Amino acid sequence: MHLSRIALRPRLPSSRREVLLTGVAIVLLTFCFRTALRGDGVGYFAYLPSVVAHGTFDMAPTFDQFLEANTPVWSPNLQHHLANGMTANYKPVGSALLALPFYLLTHLVMLLIPGYQDPALGMEYQLAFTEASLFYIVVALVLIYRFTRSLWDAAPAGLAVAAVIFATPLTAYIFFEPSYYHTFAVFAVTAFAIYVYRTHSSRRPLQWALAGILGGLATITHVNEVLFLALIPIESIGLVAQRRWSWRMLTNYGAFAAGALVSGLPQLVTDKIMFGQWLPVAAPNISFDFLHPHLVEVLFSTQQGWISWTPLVAVALLGMPFLIRRLGWFGFGLVLVAAGEVFLNAALSDWSGGLAFGLRRLTDQTLVLALGFGAVFAWLRRVGAGTWALALLSAGIAWNVLLLAQFYYVMRGQVGAPWGQFLVDQLQAVGFVPRLFVQGTAARDLATGHPVEGFLVLVILGMAAAAAVHLGRVGQVAGPAPRGSRNPGESLS
Repeated sequence: MHLSRIALRPRLPSSRREVLLTGVAIVLLTFCFRTALRGDGVGYFAYLPSVVAHGTFDMAPTFDQFLEANTPVWSPNLQHHLANGMTANYKPVGSALLALPFYLLTHLVMLLIPGYQDPALGMEYQLAFTEASLFYIVVALVLIYRFTRSLWDAAPAGLAVAAVIFATPLTAYIFFEPSYYHTFAVFAVTAFAIYVYRTHSSRRPLQWALAGILGGLATITHVNEVLFLALIPIESIGLVAQRRWSWRMLTNYGAFAAGALVSGLPQLVTDKIMFGQWLPVAAPNISFDFLHPHLVEVLFSTQQGWISWTPLVAVALLGMPFLIRRLGWFGFGLVLVAAGEVFLNAALSDWSGGLAFGLRRLTDQTLVLALGFGAVFAWLRRVGAGTWALALLSAGIAWNVLLLAQFYYVMRGQVGAPWGQFLVDQLQAVGFVPRLFVQGTAARDLATGHPVEGFLVLVILGMAAAAAVHLGRVGQVAGPAPRGSRNPGESLS
């Protein structure tokens, strides 16, 4: 048998692979996972202490606490004072809504423990939020793995998931900045998209409503996710082309809209109370220019360009024709949504997403990237070039790790250097790579003489990750395979 075909085949028994993966997860959670809030994460989190603990939609008390504590954050974002006397929060509520069960459980436990823990600055509460972030991204990654495996087989799927975790900007938002919205958004759009695909043409009214709930939830994690709702009209166009659409489906669209309204209601209520209007309010100092989009910069700039910062994206893009051929309308829809979001971001005045690691707004394209990676890796395996898949993945991970070190320790907020300096700084970043493994809250607690706290943090994170893996494995994301297509459970020959 050809060596390159063996290279993509699992070599360890499943039990030993699980032990190895568990060990890797423990190391990463210990040494890399930060539970403290900072940056934009403050805005996404602030709804929880404000509404749950203080009973107000005025963000001033919570924001002032973070400012007084010298939390690393862009202070003007926490000082938008409105005419009604409130301090505004322009971050959507979806992340806080998803984290609400974790926060409430922590709040109830804290009420039973003597002493006072601040519901905003208390590390237990911040841990609850980042624990939720970890839980949802692990669920999403398990779902993506299962879906990719059903199309391209287990080995390419495993490499594809490894690629989106360790060779894209998502790495930073899983481990170093888990309080940002990105992990919540990846979960929401993944659950919505896969559910829409798996219930295609057999969707009953209640399933239409559930699809709407998932779609609405995605849109209130970040406004860009509204683009994923285009999967519904794209699906309908496909049904019309196949002469399978009927006017009776209008009632189904009504059920979908009702479901989306239900899950979008928390955002509508928040906007009405805070801003005095039902429709979302655009953040200040952000505008669109659709006639002069920054497409070249979005893709190739050293200031967080999608391909320049994440070269492996180019490999995933090569897999898009395979994806469309394999998944039909769904593959076409995912590619169209991705292209639409690239254009939308290019038209924004802050197309780079501010000071961030990579083009972070496109982390919600994790599903389509994984499917693209899986398609290319499966093709390489079929043509006897499986070792190239491993080489590409290794190079992508190495580049991303160096770029993380460069971003945190060399750039220090000064992004967008000329290409020559950018590449030189990649080499300089080699010496800073070990520092990436001293950012974890658990490791810092252990190193600073707080072994009990560090151990508890690790246990809580481990339990959240284990529960997420279990849910992703046993949860039924959807129903039967779409009609007129090959059973997604079959692997390609």
